[in-house]
Formats: sequence, structure tokens, C-alpha cells
Amino acid sequence: MINITVSIISSNNKYEYLCETISCIKRFNINVFVVLNGYNQTIADFLKETKNTYSNLDYIIINEKVEKSTARNIGVENIKSDVIYFLDDDAFFMQDNIKILQDKFSQYPLLGVVGGPNLTPDNSTRFEKITGIMLSTYFLSWKMSHRYLRFGNDRLTDDSELILCNLAIKKEIFTKYNLQFEKKLHYNEENLLLEKIKKHNIKVLYTPDLSVYHHRRSSIEEFSLQVFHSGKGRALMLFFMPSSIHFIYLLPALFVVYLIGTIIFKTKFIFLIVYALLTVNNIANAFFNNKLKAKDIPLMFLISVTAHIFYGIGFIMGIFQGIIWKVKK
Repeated sequence: MINITVSIISSNNKYEYLCETISCIKRFNINVFVVLNGYNQTIADFLKETKNTYSNLDYIIINEKVEKSTARNIGVENIKSDVIYFLDDDAFFMQDNIKILQDKFSQYPLLGVVGGPNLTPDNSTRFEKITGIMLSTYFLSWKMSHRYLRFGNDRLTDDSELILCNLAIKKEIFTKYNLQFEKKLHYNEENLLLEKIKKHNIKVLYTPDLSVYHHRRSSIEEFSLQVFHSGKGRALMLFFMPSSIHFIYLLPALFVVYLIGTIIFKTKFIFLIVYALLTVNNIANAFFNNKLKAKDIPLMFLISVTAHIFYGIGFIMGIFQGIIWKVKK
């Protein structure tokens, strides 16, 4: 039987969410290793109390907060299991995901990585639910939309369909190939790692069977910041592995440049009209497929346009930051 340990990095100090995550793990009697990244008295006390009643919990406390990727690497170094199952501290599951992972790794012995979608919890706010719906649309997220809904069947894939809040990786991959999460990346660290893993011809699987519920950002400001960092992280990947960037990731940045050019030089609005039509079509499909209400439409537009613009801005900023890195070297 494949031994699996859940790895959780607690950096956001979301005590209620972490309690929810640990509760779901305890329900299935799963091994878990928590890295508390930055001392928090409430969470430290919670981990200590939980350890007294749940022996399958181990944890380490980093008093001074470090980069998220560095915290993840500390977790990897301290976990001795065959497989490390990465789960965010604001994610939980309702089924025995460890049993599902054991079955998948046994069914496909050549696999090195297994991941699946993260879904919006039923008790989410209206904004969070609409965010989850829009992220699961192809026009907004391309193949990354499959991260937010159960899509298709088991299949070999790449980083575009997988996300670190629900991702299992064999421990031997880290040691055999001397791989780590890139400490300079605040976002997209798993995407770069998966690209490096695929360079070693290791099989990566997406399965709709392995799902978690993941809390969305609760406001448009938090969502904007999230997609900004996602775009920035994707651009920074270019400076570590140029082959990891596909043309599709450039489109939001090109759209932002086009918008700026339209304002400054008063160029033709033809592409803006095309974009508006595509957005309307995408929202209409999401609206009817999810049986939404008319009052949801303005929010759907806001989330859609915000995602593209802030991802594009983030991508542009990532390019500039990467150039600065190169110059400093």
C-alpha cells in the first residue's frame, strides 16, 4: 500500500479554514504535516492540542515568515512518505482522497503526479460562487478552467490543468532529480515544478475523481490581487524555463497593451468589439448552464473583465521584474 501524507502550509492565518481542513483529514484518519509559516499563537495552540488527540499530525513552526515556496520545501524535506499530497489550508474534501490516490497510483504505476479540480464550497457567498463559475469557463481561463470543475476522464496532462491546492507528487521525484519549489516565485511555483518534472519524462495525470472544495477570494479586490500575482508568476516562469510559456498566456497582456494604445492613440475599436462579443457569449453560456439570476450578470462581467486585465497587468510586471533580475546578475 502506498503511504501518503498531506502537506499543508499555513501562511494566511485563516484559523477557521485550517480547522475545517484538519477536521476533514481527521475524519479519514490521514497522515498530515503542517508547516506554520510565521508564528501565530492561536494556530500554534490549535496544532498542539490537535497533536495530543490525533497522533497522525506532525507540524513545524517557522517563527519568522519565509517565502511560501521555501516553506513548501521545508515540508517536503520533513515528510518521509511515498507520496506527498499538497492541500491548501483553506481547502477540504468530502471523500477519501487518499484512497482515490492510492487507487490511481496503483492503476497507473508509471505516474509521478496526480491532481484534480478544486470546487467552490456550497456555503460560499454569491460573489465567491460567481467567481468559481467564471473561472470554470474556457474563455476566461482556457484549459485552466478544468481546475475549477470536474471535466472529462482520467488523462495525461500538463500544469495548465493542475493546481497546488489539490496535487499529489511522489517523494522520490524531489530526491532523485534534486527538485524544489522555486523560492523566487510567490505564485505559479507548482507550474514551474511540473514543467521540470515533465522534462524528466514523468507522467502527470488529471483525474476528475480527485476533487477538493476550495474557498474563493471574498471580494473583487482580493480576486484582482490573486489574478495579478498569477499573471506575474506565469511571466516570471519565462526566466527559469522559456519553454514553459505558451502564446495563450500572452493574450491578456497584449489586450492590456491594446487598451492603453486605444486610449492614447485613439486606434480602432474593432478588437474591443470582438472581445466584448466573446465575453457576452461566454457569460450567456455560463448564465444558462448554471441557471443564474439576472442580478448576477453585472458581477459576471466584472469578474471576467477584471480577470483578464489584472492577469495581463501582472504578466507585464512579471516581465519587467524578470528583466531586473537579469540586469542585477
